[in-house]
Amino acid sequence: MFMNKQKQRFAAKHLSIAIWATMIAAVLLAAVQASAASSELAPGDVVRISVYDNPDLTTIVRIASNGRITFPLVGDVNLGGLTSGQAERTISQLLDKGGFVRNAQVSVFVEERTEAIGRSVTILGQVRNSGRFPLQEDSIEGVSSLVDLLAVAGGISDTAADHLYLIREQGKTKRKIQVDLVELLRMGDISANLFLVDGDIVLVPEMEVFYIYGQVQRPGRYRLERDMTVMQAVSVASGITATGTEKGIVVNRRTDSGMRALQSNMTDQLQSDDVIYVKDSFF
Repeated sequence: MFMNKQKQRFAAKHLSIAIWATMIAAVLLAAVQASAASSELAPGDVVRISVYDNPDLTTIVRIASNGRITFPLVGDVNLGGLTSGQAERTISQLLDKGGFVRNAQVSVFVEERTEAIGRSVTILGQVRNSGRFPLQEDSIEGVSSLVDLLAVAGGISDTAADHLYLIREQGKTKRKIQVDLVELLRMGDISANLFLVDGDIVLVPEMEVFYIYGQVQRPGRYRLERDMTVMQAVSVASGITATGTEKGIVVNRRTDSGMRALQSNMTDQLQSDDVIYVKDSFF
C-alpha cells in the first residue's frame, strides 16, 4: 500500500511538471509570435538601410502610408508587412537583378517605430498631408470631426474642389456623403462639420476647370467657380483684346456624343471642362 502511494505521488508530480512545461511552451510560442508580428515593418517606421562596401547607398527613410520606400538605383520598393530579414533579401535581390551590386549584403535597421493606430479615419486627395489619423478617443492628438481632420491634414490645397466626399460603411453598404466646403470653411456652417467614426474615408477631389483661348489677354486653364458665367470667365482671363469681340463667342462643351460647339452670350453659365473661344472682330 505504501508503494502504491509513492507511485501515485510520483505520477502526480510528473503530471504537474508536464502541465507546467506545456503552459511555458505555450507562453513562449505566443511571445515568439508576438515578437514576429511586432518586427514586421509598417507605414511610418523609419529604417536605416545600408549595403556592405557601398556607403553611398546608405539610406534613412520613413515608410510611406502605402508601405513603400524609394531606394537608390532600384527605385520603388514595397517593405510594408515584411520583417527586417525579408526586407534585406528583397533589396539584395533587386540590386543583384539590376546588375548594380552582385551578392549585396544588405542590412535593414529600424530606427523608429510608428505608434500603432487603432480606430482611425483616412483623408485623401487635394490636401497638404494625406494619410490615416487616429480618432480622438484613441489618442490625445486624434480627430473627431471633419474640421479636425482637415486641420491635421494641413488644409486643402490650391487645386482642391469646393466640396468633399465622406465615404462611410453602413453594414454591408457604403454611403457617399457630399459636403460643401464653401459652407463649412467660409460660411462657418457648423451643421456641415460632420463627426467621424472608425473607418471613414474623406476624399477631396481636384477642382473643376474651364479653358479659354482666342482673343483674350491671358488665355489658359482656370478654376471654375460656382455658377460662373462666360462674362466672369472672360474677366478672369483679363478681358478681350482690342481685336476681339463679345459677339460670336463659342463654348465647346463635352457631351455624351463628344464635343459640341455652342453659340454663347456673356450671361450663359459654364460647366466643368468647357472650352471658350473668343473670335476676332474682323472690322
